[in-house]
Amino acid sequence: MKKRMYFLLSALLMLGVSGTLHAQVWARAQQVQQQVKADKQGKFRKLKDVLFELKKKHQVDILYFGKNIEEYQVPAEHYDPSQTLEQNLNRLLSPLNLTFKKSGKGGYIISSKTASRSTSSTSESKTTLPGTEKNEVINQSESVIAERTVAASTIKNVAELNISGKVVDQENNAPLPGVSILIKGMQRGTTTNSEGAYTLTVPDENAVLIFSFVGYTAEERTVGNQQVINVSLQTDTKALGELVVVGYGTQRKKDLTGSVVRIDPKLNATNPNVNVSQSLRGSVAGVTVIDTGRPGADGTISIRGNASISASNAPLIILDGIIYTGGLSDINSNDIESIDILKDASSASIYGSRATNGVILITTKKGTSAQPRLTYNAYYGMSDFANTPKMMGPERYLQMKEDAADFLGRPLILNPIEEANRAAGRTIDPWLAIAQDAPMYNHELSLSGRTERVNYYVSGSYTNMKGRVMGDNFSRFSSRLNLDITLTDWLSIGTNTGFTIKDYSGIRANFETASYLSPYSSLYYDDGELKSLPMDDGIAPNPIFNTVRNDHLSLSNTLFNNAYMDIKLPIPGLTYRLNMGNNLRFNEDANFTPSINEPRDNNFRLANGSKATRKHHYLTVENIVKYNKNFGENHAFDLTLLQSFERTKESGSSLSSNNIFSDVLSYNGLGIGENQLISTTATQSQATSYMGRVGYRLLDKYLFNFTIRRDGYSAFGSGRKFGNFPSVGLGWMVSDEKFMSDISWVNYLKVRYSYGKNGNRGINPYSSLSNMTQSGNQYVFGDNGVTSIGITPTSMANRLLGWETTVASNYGLDFSLFQNKVSGSVEYYSMNTSDLLLDLRIPNMTGYEIFFTNIGATSNRGVEVTLNTTNYTHQKFSWTSNFVFTLNRNKITSLSGNDLNGDGIEDDDIASNRFIGHPQGTNFNYVWDGIWQEGEENVIDPSAKPGYVKFKDINGDGKIGPEDRQVLHSSQPDFSTGLTNRLAYGGFSLSVFLNARIGGYSGNSLLNHGNNFFDRVNLMDLPYWTPENPLTDRPSIGYPNLLGYGFYQSRTFVRLQDVSLAYELPESLLKKTRLNQLKVYVSGKNLHTWTGWDGWDPEHGSGGRNVTNGPLMRSWVVGISLGL
Repeated sequence: MKKRMYFLLSALLMLGVSGTLHAQVWARAQQVQQQVKADKQGKFRKLKDVLFELKKKHQVDILYFGKNIEEYQVPAEHYDPSQTLEQNLNRLLSPLNLTFKKSGKGGYIISSKTASRSTSSTSESKTTLPGTEKNEVINQSESVIAERTVAASTIKNVAELNISGKVVDQENNAPLPGVSILIKGMQRGTTTNSEGAYTLTVPDENAVLIFSFVGYTAEERTVGNQQVINVSLQTDTKALGELVVVGYGTQRKKDLTGSVVRIDPKLNATNPNVNVSQSLRGSVAGVTVIDTGRPGADGTISIRGNASISASNAPLIILDGIIYTGGLSDINSNDIESIDILKDASSASIYGSRATNGVILITTKKGTSAQPRLTYNAYYGMSDFANTPKMMGPERYLQMKEDAADFLGRPLILNPIEEANRAAGRTIDPWLAIAQDAPMYNHELSLSGRTERVNYYVSGSYTNMKGRVMGDNFSRFSSRLNLDITLTDWLSIGTNTGFTIKDYSGIRANFETASYLSPYSSLYYDDGELKSLPMDDGIAPNPIFNTVRNDHLSLSNTLFNNAYMDIKLPIPGLTYRLNMGNNLRFNEDANFTPSINEPRDNNFRLANGSKATRKHHYLTVENIVKYNKNFGENHAFDLTLLQSFERTKESGSSLSSNNIFSDVLSYNGLGIGENQLISTTATQSQATSYMGRVGYRLLDKYLFNFTIRRDGYSAFGSGRKFGNFPSVGLGWMVSDEKFMSDISWVNYLKVRYSYGKNGNRGINPYSSLSNMTQSGNQYVFGDNGVTSIGITPTSMANRLLGWETTVASNYGLDFSLFQNKVSGSVEYYSMNTSDLLLDLRIPNMTGYEIFFTNIGATSNRGVEVTLNTTNYTHQKFSWTSNFVFTLNRNKITSLSGNDLNGDGIEDDDIASNRFIGHPQGTNFNYVWDGIWQEGEENVIDPSAKPGYVKFKDINGDGKIGPEDRQVLHSSQPDFSTGLTNRLAYGGFSLSVFLNARIGGYSGNSLLNHGNNFFDRVNLMDLPYWTPENPLTDRPSIGYPNLLGYGFYQSRTFVRLQDVSLAYELPESLLKKTRLNQLKVYVSGKNLHTWTGWDGWDPEHGSGGRNVTNGPLMRSWVVGISLGL
């Protein structure tokens, strides 16, 4: 039977369910009144008492209006507890000429049979709205779902003016069914139908109409001499923000006890964010995102600093309720409805071992309108380098070569190619030499809607962009299907499915060798063939040689699916949900280096190549039971129980060969090559979890939350596989207290506290075991030195390897002041991580260099501030701002526990650059003391010459040595901030975002010209020391830098990161186009950076001679968004 049910549900999910579209609308209602006891003194009972009893028994919403119900009594025998709800409603209502209708979400609306056949108000039939003294609403929640608000037929009035019109969403021009329209000062009104239309009779031209709807700001309109009044309602962001996504459910924002931040992607819809992580850069307090600069690549995200040293610091990604193991670049940004970030232990501990680094919850879109909505979005733009390090041009390069010759005591010597190009006046710019045109474009199409039984969202998109660096390419095709099907009033099923194909094919030009190029280099021969050595010097190979000649394939296919089933169990408030998630990723990589026969380069070789495939499959099954119960008006209780199972399988294979005699088949001809090497890998890991969460609200202002989770993970050692992770959260709604009632400028004030423990399991599946690997021709038999392919151990086993744990506390203050014009939050957190999963250096005599174990500790403490302000509003103009501030202090508090010198102080790990009492990313080096000048007495460093760097003798032994090194500073910032200003006037809107980082130092490799080849390569164009220019902080051109000084620079910057200008056509023009929404925009990213950093990007920190990151890109796009 279970198998049949499973196949039935699967078939329904695959085929879908179609039906007639019906309007589903929202109407406001009063809070539930105190329970009225049934009249047991006779054979008749009040109808409203019986309905209240039905509502409590079946846990449904029932909406009626006082004039329909108030005076009715029904025979007691008409209510039979053994029958269904609808059977009872028929028996109760039919004799009274009343009827009921079921809404799309399971609620019921009661009206007279006459009124139920009416689609709008007439002069003979006026609606008595919720909120008046004569209304009675039986309602489980604060919002009631209604199919249509019907008119009561018992009120008669004489009409003088008939008013009609339409109400739409201001953002997308979509009709809003169910909007309440009330005549101000009267208990009379109507609601809009499924098309957002309404008609209403008003007493005279002085009448004022109030338009209100859940989640929107109310509007008032004076009738005057108008017969048609059309209204656009604006989203009430505060109301929408009341409901946020948390682990395995949602909560009202006012009920949160943890640190949770919601991001509205609509605010960034006009910014060209190909990757979701780009929308988080600098805009969320406590969240750090480092952009790699490469098109489509995932940025590095950290939440509240880095707690771990060797294990993962990446946050957990939850997509539509299921753990997501793919990259954020797989997700189309415009498919996302909301992003919620869980930062503290209380909110994140529900995910246990996966949540120690925070959680990012991504919810994709669903249908919102009874009428199908077709939306098209597109943009086109161009990118360029946001900044290029200034290398020496022809004149400065020649001067540098002369100074280098003087230093070496020989005449100026140029390579023959340099001499030829100098004579011919031919020069190159190294950065332009490796550049390509960098267009970017994107097309998206989505269809969404809902009926009484089905909610659907379907989308497809194609993105193509090129980086400015030659060979840096990215394209993506993504599609999505979100489908919810309500089968019965107790059973619903659904699926969220996304499929993505990404193509990174191409070989990026080499940054390092480009920075070496002389301005008199030649990348090509005169006949157009590539030169392998642009300066005829092996130190600087052609940076685009492999880019142009070689083939590289890099494809990634990702399928994500979450199929689920929701069941309302017979006990009121008790539900069960089954989640089954699958993440399947298939990667294919291939490389081919064609043969070379170039006598001018003396370069001859046959082709070689490789091909590899990798498959990743993540399966999770979750069983979730939830129970909600209110005890009167003062007590609210909720319980969530979870049991889950996870399995991850990865496998891969590769083939490589060389001396391939033909280039025709490229990487598909590896079989005809020599020295073929086949390699295969396979890993598997499993995890199981149990979780319980209890929430309790007292008087709707005292909040309590407790969570306990037990996780087991196969990668840990025997007896150490399970860990327990509890947390507690407390909240107090201060603004609801009586003593706050006289403080009118405080609209909302809440204090929060949370404390909890989380684990980190971000390690390889077999970290506790001794690993083996296949080695090529490295195994020696006997004494004759003959080698063979064999298996070699790569790591030492540690059967005691266990959980890295973080204990964290969080103090929070949420506020809204001055009529909600100023709102935000202030947070202070403290995180202590112990039993670090650490690579510990061990003696080489063991046969290994590293031993993976639990040892060491770190701490993170910080302050976060978020401030939202409404600065000015007047008629069509508005100006709002958002400010975020992040301060984090990271520190290593313990390492190996060794004290080898017996000084009573735990030893640092200098070889790994880890220092107790200092943050990760510490710069440990000699202390700069200026530049040695001519004639200056030098007794501590006799080998130094004028123009060399002078270092301080820290230990006072009269010489410079390793003991003079000390911790200088850290790469971590002192603090970071972000400021967004949004201005709107009529249909125009302007958004400007500034991102800033203050403090932090890193070595800039472009500044370090100290090597044995300084006279053969190009250098950054900065004033270096010469006898004629002694007042500089750059050493002489011949400084060898034998001590390995880092040449550090501050990474402070202020960046104009995003600017967007948009215009949305007004409704008056849209009527002529048959569109319900049309927006055009232009936006720019990374437009300017104010910094003292001389490398590519101070945010990333690499100077430029780094082949993994890319340069920061400046981009401009124009776009359009239209809806039907």
